[in-house]
Amino acid sequence: MSLKNDILELLERDRGTAYSGTLLAERFGVSRNAVWKAVNALKADGHDILTDGRRGYLLSNKSDRLSADGIIAYLPDDMKDVGLVVFDKTGSTNDEAKRYILQSGNIRAAVIAEQQTAGRTRAGKRFYSPFGTGLYISVIMAMDGEINGREQTASDIASAVQRAVKTASGVDTDIVPPCDLYLSGKKVCGILIEADVDLISGRYSRLIAGIGINVTTEDFPDELKDKAVSLGTAAVRCRLAAGIIKELYSLNDRKGAQK
Repeated sequence: MSLKNDILELLERDRGTAYSGTLLAERFGVSRNAVWKAVNALKADGHDILTDGRRGYLLSNKSDRLSADGIIAYLPDDMKDVGLVVFDKTGSTNDEAKRYILQSGNIRAAVIAEQQTAGRTRAGKRFYSPFGTGLYISVIMAMDGEINGREQTASDIASAVQRAVKTASGVDTDIVPPCDLYLSGKKVCGILIEADVDLISGRYSRLIAGIGINVTTEDFPDELKDKAVSLGTAAVRCRLAAGIIKELYSLNDRKGAQK
């Protein structure tokens, strides 16, 4: 991992805590000038890093840029090996997850985007996914099951996401079957679950849980203004993404996932 990524993971994990250039240089075995260059590179990437006098550098509580290292900082040690791919913009995180599986073979990974241009709902409609105000994440799960049990699987996944939202934001949401989350009667999170199903046996061994959450989105299109809502909270999206990954893989493991 690069110095820039090491510093970001540390500042994200200890968000609001200042680290001096000298301390960072000693911690990572580099010069203070190398630290300064790495911090400036992080600022150029859009991370809101403050300089607090002699105390040093700290990540602002308002900083909310999605990054693999920012997400890793919130994952437990036994999940830091999860593959993470983060896009500024992509068509669909579910589609990218399918490509990721074909290219890497890794079935313990998540694809995240700041923006989707072709996100979709279960009905095939467009899922509004503007830049920087939502969380769009697809988690690849090696979960063995029967298609006849899909309703329970969808409910379990929705409950896992609901727990992650509550932990990261403090907001209580309602599950509307099969697997959407609502707040004050409006949709705040949509979940699209896709699986490879054997039509003869009716079984699947892998699925992709695509989750779209309106975190701070305010300007919805006219057709969604009366139907959609945001969490309306300064939930740190890296923490929320990590919480979803943690909850889904904990569920995955409880159901006897293939490793």
